[in-house]
Amino acid sequence: MGRRRRRVIKVVKKALPKVYSCPQCGTISIKISVKKENIAKIACGNCGLSYEYELNTNKAPIDIYNDFVDKFLSGRLNLNDGKD
Repeated sequence: MGRRRRRVIKVVKKALPKVYSCPQCGTISIKISVKKENIAKIACGNCGLSYEYELNTNKAPIDIYNDFVDKFLSGRLNLNDGKD
């Protein structure tokens, strides 16, 4: 007599995205790169929207993106000079 085989249950862990949706053009083409310890560059590959974000603390890219979208939608973002 053989024994019963147990089913292997795989636990799928979701990863955070590396590319985000652009608030201006709506496509999923925003890439966030941290240049130095306190400067992050946010750029859209489709419409050319770009912004440099100064960090006060060490943040994850998803937090930087959320701050960027909040500032963009509220109109507090000045895109001409690229600074906060």
